[in-house]
Amino acid sequence: MSKTKILVVEDEAITAEVIADQLEALGYAVTGTASSAGQAIASIAQTPPDLVLMDINLGRGEIDGITIAARIREQFKIPVVYLTAYSDDATLERAKVTEPFGYILKPFNERDLRVAIETALYKHQMERQLIKHKELLENILHSTADAVLATNETGEIIYLNPAAEALTGWPLGEASGQGITEVIKFVDETTGQPTENPVMRVLQEGRVMYLDDNMALVAKDGTQIPVADSASPMFQETKTVTGVVLVLWDLSERRQVELLAKEAVASQKAVAETQQLLAAERELNELKSRLIATISHEYRTPLAIIKSSADILQRYSDRFSQQKKDSHLNRIKSSVDRMTQLLNDVLTFTKAEAGALPCHPQPLDVVKFCRELIEDQKIIAEENYTLNFTYLNSPENRSEGATSTATSHSPLSTPLITNLDEQLLRQILTNLLTNAIKYSPYGGTISLLVFCENNQIVFQVQDRGMGIPKADQQRLFTPFFRASNTGITPGTGMGLSIAKKSVELHGGRITFTSEVGVGTTFTVKLPFVN
Repeated sequence: MSKTKILVVEDEAITAEVIADQLEALGYAVTGTASSAGQAIASIAQTPPDLVLMDINLGRGEIDGITIAARIREQFKIPVVYLTAYSDDATLERAKVTEPFGYILKPFNERDLRVAIETALYKHQMERQLIKHKELLENILHSTADAVLATNETGEIIYLNPAAEALTGWPLGEASGQGITEVIKFVDETTGQPTENPVMRVLQEGRVMYLDDNMALVAKDGTQIPVADSASPMFQETKTVTGVVLVLWDLSERRQVELLAKEAVASQKAVAETQQLLAAERELNELKSRLIATISHEYRTPLAIIKSSADILQRYSDRFSQQKKDSHLNRIKSSVDRMTQLLNDVLTFTKAEAGALPCHPQPLDVVKFCRELIEDQKIIAEENYTLNFTYLNSPENRSEGATSTATSHSPLSTPLITNLDEQLLRQILTNLLTNAIKYSPYGGTISLLVFCENNQIVFQVQDRGMGIPKADQQRLFTPFFRASNTGITPGTGMGLSIAKKSVELHGGRITFTSEVGVGTTFTVKLPFVN
């Protein structure tokens, strides 16, 4: 593993050498020392470091460290940590403008130096990941054919994607800052009478709303365009509505299809096919709408956590204990992991819905795989839950009610080899185990049982959590559906849909039994292939 490379910018040669010795003693690689702006820029251009330690006061007549830091951040995107003996308010305010990654007051010890460096490197890494996630989200919104608009908490427009600009006739520059009701106007498609804008109701009621049928958008030039839409609220951590995402899709072509369908009444087959196409189109549009709304909603909370924790670390890190710094860094890492998992779920879901999810069964030791998976889940669950794995290697070992009493690891080490797609199996069991943990009380027990019967390998995941209401059970595998008793527990409603697709690609079946207040057991049966 290569060492972290650091450039020291310090006008006092002896001090620079002392700092360089300290860095090397701590295990870092020093790319060089510089005493002026010119030397610093030249050194970075020749040997780019991972981080720059920058003295603010570089001597009389010389450009100070704050000016150099601003140039380094703009030109090279390298994190800078300031070294200085000055902590006056004016200096701090100037330094904040350059968005430094740390601030160390002289004199300092090796521990202070290491903490500042590692904190800065971690923060820089998180910032780069956040930028990548933000760019990906922007690309998704930019490339979708549906019109996507967003408002703030007062209903002022803050975003339109290119499809929204084309549909409404409003460029983002003109629409930004205007009230949604001034830009986006709806009328009844038949009567031409104005209708209520759903965004304002979403801001008041904090729930998803859909346009009634036969609604038309009035574009900037007065053109009326038949549309369908959904309006979804965006929330802060406090569950306060901070804005609305409005998704519109143009129904002009659909209206033409409907007209053709009416004219083709004589042909029942043509009518039936047209209706099927219309139903499929509506389902696809609703699916895309829910997907965009889900991404927008689920991204909001981790982005807010990352921003608030990063701002706190930047402003007050020199006042915090290491424990408090670690707490904020852990919040940032957890939020980045949550965003990464959401993106992975979205990509997997879109592949599954498009029928493009690959399935390549290969010989797999299922017992070893499940043991390792449970150990991974234990790390995630920490000490808040008990996770058990049981493998019954013969039908005789499976007594009545075994699924409810499987609470310990089987001592058997006999391998269980069958042909399965390891990636899809991980997707299936991880979703089931994660849900079991998520909806179980602290201290709860989650069990994974594996056995074979009738040329099938059976996986059962059992929890003693909140259970699923009977009224919700029929729709449980529907994309984006969530049970009515999940409350504020985070989730997208994609996991079980992905799991079902993954099971079906193996030619298997997934079922469940559940009772509110008692718990839930999911059963996955896959063909046993030698």
